[in-house]
Amino acid sequence: MIEVFKADQYTRMLWKNGVGYTLEIARSQGEADFDWRISMADVTTSGPFSLFPNKQRIISVLDGKGMVLHVDDLAAKTLNQGDIFAFHGESQVHSELVDGAIRDLNLIYDPTKLYARFQWLNDAAAQAFISSADLIFIFNQGGETQVNVDDHFFEIATHETLKIEKNTGVTSVHFTQTQAKSCYVIELIQR
Repeated sequence: MIEVFKADQYTRMLWKNGVGYTLEIARSQGEADFDWRISMADVTTSGPFSLFPNKQRIISVLDGKGMVLHVDDLAAKTLNQGDIFAFHGESQVHSELVDGAIRDLNLIYDPTKLYARFQWLNDAAAQAFISSADLIFIFNQGGETQVNVDDHFFEIATHETLKIEKNTGVTSVHFTQTQAKSCYVIELIQR
């Protein structure tokens, strides 16, 4: 099953800590808790991250000058546009904006139930990959992009997300255009 999520379909929700808003792109079933969630957030002030005990988090900066993350007692980590960083959901995290607001992309998932792969494709060359993931999400940060999934073509506009649910075997994904692209690929595999 393949579907395109339009940017105006994302659900706007208050952060758990109440200091900002998230645009939820997609999530697993379950109202009280979830096994995985993909979201986008506008961070306008420095401050603490919400806690997600027993989850793993992966984050990347989509827009803006970047931020510095202070995670537990680890060395500070600077994230610029396109950088990807993983940390535990129960970690104490404080963000420091480098120069104004940023927008980020987040994956939060239960590592006891899922394996995850999170990558950024930012290249003008045609690219292809094969995946055995149960779910694949392609979030388009750039201009309109054409994607061939198992010989079916899809156009995804800026901030749209292509969701690919595996039926059997492996999935073939090919970015056919040679124009500059900026897409995030998130793969989720059941343990």
